[in-house]
Amino acid sequence: MADIGAIPSGVSVVIDPAVTGAAAGNTFRLQPTDSTADASAVFQATGTLTGLSSDLQISLDGGTTFVNAAGGAAFLTAAAPTKILTPAIGGALYRFNHTASTGNAVIRCMAN
Repeated sequence: MADIGAIPSGVSVVIDPAVTGAAAGNTFRLQPTDSTADASAVFQATGTLTGLSSDLQISLDGGTTFVNAAGGAAFLTAAAPTKILTPAIGGALYRFNHTASTGNAVIRCMAN
């Protein structure tokens, strides 16, 4: 797992380039266009999505503890490979916890 830093507004960024099994993904932050505003972000999984199940997680303590950001259900799956997170907390640390994948998925994000 690496930290890919802040995702700038309006730029598509690959977060995890090769999801082939269960693993914690790279950490990242969302950079809102206005320093006082929260952001929203679109996440998309492409490639071979066989068995994909990924939880979007958030850390508010610099990466010591991660919890699921969107409740108990998987955030991205083979059946639902695109999802919007709104509001997203600008500056918070995020990652995907890939709980299953038997294909080769690529995870991308674009924030506003």
